[in-house]
Amino acid sequence: MPIKISRDDFAQQVILIDHQIRISERDLKLAKARRLRSNYSIVFGPLLGIVLYGMWWIPDISPTLIRAIYIPALPISIAFCVASYYLKTHPGGPVDKKVPFRTRLLTNSGRRRLDEIELELDQLRDTRKSLYTIADVPVETRRSAYKEDARMDVNYYREESNKYRRVNSALQAVLIIGSLGAAAASGASGDIPSLRWVVLAITFGVGVASGFMGYFKYKERSFYLQQTADAIEYEIEAVEIGVGRYKHIQDHREALEEFAAEVHRLRSEQKKREQNLEQPPDISNANSQ
Repeated sequence: MPIKISRDDFAQQVILIDHQIRISERDLKLAKARRLRSNYSIVFGPLLGIVLYGMWWIPDISPTLIRAIYIPALPISIAFCVASYYLKTHPGGPVDKKVPFRTRLLTNSGRRRLDEIELELDQLRDTRKSLYTIADVPVETRRSAYKEDARMDVNYYREESNKYRRVNSALQAVLIIGSLGAAAASGASGDIPSLRWVVLAITFGVGVASGFMGYFKYKERSFYLQQTADAIEYEIEAVEIGVGRYKHIQDHREALEEFAAEVHRLRSEQKKREQNLEQPPDISNANSQ
């Protein structure tokens, strides 16, 4: 049975939960950013060290060139390794200033883990939904809350789009730099036979990057997520200022009803696109025909 609560009490509870959700979203964003930096560091540090080690054994290379490369590159490689170790042993969101610095440095007890923040955020969102379920609020209020949920969807879709765009850009950079590097090393391998192994390694890396891009479709995933986020954001702005499909709708309740139906359609289309991208290329092509 719905519980009757006053409009003011209901609004205060919703505002409080929304504030807690925003704090958790900020903490989650920071935790994901620190995890991303740790992944980059744990890759680039050892990789740069391997490259420097391999250069040492290249015959007929000038000692002056070796020093010019090693002096800036070696500290950078060490810094990447130290950063990766610290970030992997101290993951999580922002620091809790109440915990002493020495304790935070040794035990990482001043940061909440990523999974803890995600669990808290899911609990807050479930609490917000259940508040609308148990409270005796009109349908118009529920649809207004649906508009706030749509704002969260916009942020989520854009974060996911940026993530896939970064992966696609990194793989694209591997393709471009690897192709040019393989061509240059292949041309010089006649004078330096040991470079043939470098050409083989670069070619293998280019092939792996190309295969990942073709199978996982990072570019398409990023495009569709960004497209859906822009479409939902447009609907939010349109219903607030009364333009587009809401231009001739005078009743606010009717406008919210139209808005909820359109956002629900956009969400369903995005799920269908994601399911289509998860399928192998031959099946997805058959479905599109």
